[in-house]
Order: sequence, then structure tokens, then C-alpha cells
Amino acid sequence: MTDFAIVLVEPEHPHNVGFVARAMRANGLSDLRIVYVGKNAVMEESYRTAHHSGEILRAAKVVPALSEAVGDCSLSVAVSRRAFDSIINSLTLPELPGNLPAKGKTALVFGRESKGLLIQEVESCAFTCEIPVPGNMSLNLAQAVSVVCYELCRSGLLNGAGIIERTELKKEKKEFATLSEMQNFLAYVKAHLSERYRNQPWTNASMAKLLQRLQPTRVEMGALFGLVRSLTGSFARKEKESS
Repeated sequence: MTDFAIVLVEPEHPHNVGFVARAMRANGLSDLRIVYVGKNAVMEESYRTAHHSGEILRAAKVVPALSEAVGDCSLSVAVSRRAFDSIINSLTLPELPGNLPAKGKTALVFGRESKGLLIQEVESCAFTCEIPVPGNMSLNLAQAVSVVCYELCRSGLLNGAGIIERTELKKEKKEFATLSEMQNFLAYVKAHLSERYRNQPWTNASMAKLLQRLQPTRVEMGALFGLVRSLTGSFARKEKESS
């Protein structure tokens, strides 16, 4: 199974670094690497936006050069929307999973918020990957990381990492209402119709045909019966007591 490292090249806004860490944690990734000259790649603002992902920020590897950030990886991919006059092949994000190696570590390289990756940085990677969007704007750095992580997760490359086991919702049993239950409902409705509609011979037949065509479940039939009772001001409990 391919492992992944998220590489940020000279991020310009500390809050985006935090949002990236949050996106990584949500997808079960933890290897964050930052190309940054200086000591302030991760700031207090980054922790405020990381939301329970501070451990990823604390373990982030900060290095001064991209070559050092990807040195132990077997493949690096430049995530960029910019078109370069380069021999480097370009893929769209849906094509990415099918072009990744089965094993080893892949570095996903993201550029600066203001100008993305430089051509020299792009050409140091195996190929570029574009997130296809219809507008003329590129995505925010943290948004781009989130979208790429989701595509990897959707393609099964994250091996279900970080997915929380959720309690399965109770499902309604698909038991359809019987004709007898439908007739009981129609009889109740007819008893509460005005004189004008009660004596129309087509009323009962039309409603019976409609109910059979809809094929309501027993739960739906019960809900409909309860609704009509509430409209007529007659509740099942009162009917039982009066009888």
C-alpha cells in the first residue's frame, strides 16, 4: 500500500497550515513536511485552525529545500493548476490514483498561496496533477489538500485509515400494508367525509386504486392513518376508550 507525505512549499498563511493538518487527520494521514526558510512555518494561529490535529503540526518536518523534503520518497507529484511549457506530464486528479506505485512513499507537493510552485520545483517531480474546476480561480491551499485527500480516500488508497466505526441506523422493515389495512383506512376516511363526497361511488374505488399503486409500507400506512385521525380530531386512544 502506498504511503503519502503532504509537502507544503513556503506556505504564506499560518492558518492554512493548520487547516491542512486538520484535513490530513480527517483522512488518516500524518506525515506533514514544510519547505520553509526560518523557524516560523508553524505558528500559534496554525494550532488554532488545526482542531485536534496539533500532533501533526508538532511532528511536521521543516526543511529549507524541496529536495530535502522529498528525499526519502519514491515518487513526487506536483499539485498545480498552472500550465507550464515543460516535458513533465500532466494528469487530472481523477487520473492520479491509477498512476501511483503500489508500494513506497509518494510526496504530494503543494505550492504557495500567491503563486503556487515554480517551474523548477514542478520539474523536480515525476508529473503534475491538476484539480479540474470549471472556474478561473484556483482552490485555496487547504481546500486543495482536502480535495486531493478525499480522492485518494474515495479510490481506496488510504486503506480506510481514520474511518470511525459508526452505529448503524435502524432501517425500516420493508413490510407493505395489506389490502385489509388499506380498506380499514378508507372506511375511516369515508366515515368522516362530507355528505357530498361520501355518496360519490368513485371515491372509494379511486382511493383504493391510488393506495395500491403507491404500495405504502405498514409504517407509512400507520403514519397516514394517524395524520387523518389528527385532522378529524379523533385519536386512536380516544376511540379505544369510547369503545
